[in-house]
Amino acid sequence: MVHGSQRRTRISGIATVLGLLVALIAGGAFLLSTADGPVFVLAGGPFRSGQVVELAALDWEKLDALNELEMEIVGAASSRILWFSVHEGKAYVACDLDCVGGRLSRWPQQIEQDDRVVIRIDGRRAEARLHHVPHGSDEYRDVRAGRDRKYSGAAGGRAAAETAAHGTVVGIGEVLTGRAGSAEPGDRLYRVDPR
Repeated sequence: MVHGSQRRTRISGIATVLGLLVALIAGGAFLLSTADGPVFVLAGGPFRSGQVVELAALDWEKLDALNELEMEIVGAASSRILWFSVHEGKAYVACDLDCVGGRLSRWPQQIEQDDRVVIRIDGRRAEARLHHVPHGSDEYRDVRAGRDRKYSGAAGGRAAAETAAHGTVVGIGEVLTGRAGSAEPGDRLYRVDPR
């Protein structure tokens, strides 16, 4: 049988642990929001480093050998790491998992409010805007086909593992959110255009 003083001690201990967890989470969120870009898979703050260049100065055909770029969403003052692909000399980024109208708030909702971004890749950063590429358009079809080839994982290694994990997450997410039965896919594709 637990006595009143033992119960108060336990409740006090639990409250202390919960208070420490809340402080750690709040501190971590603050540190991430002030970080110079994303940290691993976690969203970070606005960019401070990188040589500032015009978007036209980036050779996307050569940069396409890379898998990821960093993107700052100006209106949200946050940044993230994204896969990208190149089609006809232009860069494209996508959100694949129930990006709009779903249960989760995703970065495309921020882009709908303010399409200004800063792209950082290969030690350089450039101002840009994201232009939504609609489903069913020729551009969407061609870019998606190139993106699928780039990230097919056919070469094995990291790309294969990441592609398999990504496909699993998207598949499960679409089933859980009900998007799998929807006529329109939940993904969003954006072209990176000059500002």
